[in-house]
Amino acid sequence: MFKNKLIIFTIGLLLIASSAFAADKELFPSSEFKLGYEGMYMDYDEPAMNEKGILNGGFGSWTGYFSEYNIMVNAELEGLAGSLRYDGQYGDGTPVKCDNDDYFISGRATIGMGFDYGRTGITPYLGLAARYWNDDIKATGGYERQIKQVYMPIGVNLITRLDKGWSIGGTLEGDLLLGGNVKSKLSAVGSNYDDVNNTQEFASGGGGRISAFLEYDLEGYSLGMEPYFRYWYFKESESDTIRSGTYVEPENKFYMSGVRLYLKF
Repeated sequence: MFKNKLIIFTIGLLLIASSAFAADKELFPSSEFKLGYEGMYMDYDEPAMNEKGILNGGFGSWTGYFSEYNIMVNAELEGLAGSLRYDGQYGDGTPVKCDNDDYFISGRATIGMGFDYGRTGITPYLGLAARYWNDDIKATGGYERQIKQVYMPIGVNLITRLDKGWSIGGTLEGDLLLGGNVKSKLSAVGSNYDDVNNTQEFASGGGGRISAFLEYDLEGYSLGMEPYFRYWYFKESESDTIRSGTYVEPENKFYMSGVRLYLKF
């Protein structure tokens, strides 16, 4: 249901935007919006389990450049949902496989400065971002996990205007974890369990992303495609003690590859 609402909402915004706005074809426009569809394949690894599958949704972003120094400000929101395949084991070592319900939300705000080299623009930036993953394990003894993390992105955007309305570019970024929390709702497993809250400390994790895009300028807007790859690594969390014992969030890794199809205006 959540996935369908995201897709319908995105399509509606695209239809409205395509008839109401005009694209600015400068390297550093004073205001620029992107709205589009996003599909992602996610592979999540812990020492004793793995989750992987496809999430679908959409994203929206706004970028503005100000002053004679081309100061850049950007804000972005992304939401995806779907089902991941869980492959793990119970505490006694018995294997368990199931399909989970998942959704993923992230938001960011960045600031940078654009440098103009003829047809090519380069914008280094830094900012503040947050990511949230809700992972509902649909097996006997399963429970819901809520992962909230705040991080600092540092990166560079590149764009080059080509002939006949085409543009190419990309992004290279590193991400530093500022802090996080993983809540495991173990109270759903049985009455002798309490919910567990594990803290992820500053600099105990981080990641990076790389993407490339291709755009074609039409009259009034541009169409674009952006494949990407993202990676995250987190060390073992701080421990939390409840009635049934002491728990940690294990060391884990995320591999996320996907594509964005969007309208820019």
